[in-house]
Amino acid sequence: MRIEGCDPRRVCIFSDIHGNLQALQQVLQEIATLDVDYLICCGDVVGYGANPNECVELLRERKIPTIAGNHDHAALSLIDITYFNEVAKRAITWTRQNLKPENEAFLRDLPLTIEFAEMLFVHASPASPESWDYIITMGHARQSFKHFGQRVCFIGHSHTPFIVENENSNLSCPDKPEITMREGCRYLVNVGSVGQPRDRNPDACFAIYDRVQKKIEIHRVKYDLVGAQDQIRQEGLPIELAERLAYGL
Repeated sequence: MRIEGCDPRRVCIFSDIHGNLQALQQVLQEIATLDVDYLICCGDVVGYGANPNECVELLRERKIPTIAGNHDHAALSLIDITYFNEVAKRAITWTRQNLKPENEAFLRDLPLTIEFAEMLFVHASPASPESWDYIITMGHARQSFKHFGQRVCFIGHSHTPFIVENENSNLSCPDKPEITMREGCRYLVNVGSVGQPRDRNPDACFAIYDRVQKKIEIHRVKYDLVGAQDQIRQEGLPIELAERLAYGL
C-alpha cells in the first residue's frame, strides 16, 4: 500500500508488540516526549501476550498505520501454524479464542507493505512479504536490498534490532544505536520488538528516523515487565512466555 502526500519530519517505527500492553503503553508514552510527527507499526500486534484486544484497540484509536505480521495472520487462521513451536501454537489458539470481532476485522484489513517518500515498511522481508522469511545474516540482507528501491526499508519479525548500510553493494553493520545516513548509501533497519525482545535486552525497542537530520536511532525503554508477566500467568498462557520477557530471549 502506498500512502500519497505523506511527508513527515520524524518518523517512529515499532514492531512485534505481541499482545504486551504494558510495553506498548510505555513505548507510546516515551514516543510522546521525542518530537515525533508520524508513527507506523510493522506488524505482529498479537500473539504470545495476554492483551491482544487492548493492543489492537490502542492502534485503532490512534489511527496508527499498521502492517500485517505472521502472528496477526495466524490469529485469523490465514496461515498454517504447523511450523510454529508448541508454545507459539498454544498462544495463537488462545488469541483466536479471545479476539473481539472488531479487532479481527482490523487485523484482516492490514496490508503486507506500506510505502511513502523514500521509505518501505514490511514485517518480514521485502523479497516476499507473504512468506515471512527471516533476515538474520548478511547474505539475507544482501538479497533483500535487491527487492526494494527505496533508500531505507524498515522491518521487524526477528525481534532483534540492527542497521545494515549498503554502500555500492558493500554491506556493513554500524555497532552504535544511532547513525547519520551517508550520501549514496541505502539502509535496511530492523526496529526490534516492543513486546518480546530477543537480543538479551528485555527493554522494549523501537526506532526513530529523522528525515531532516538524516539520522536513524534505535531506542530502548523499560516497562512494567512484572505486570506483563502476571497477566500472562493469570490468563493461563504458557509460563515460558512470562519467563522469557525478563531475559530478552
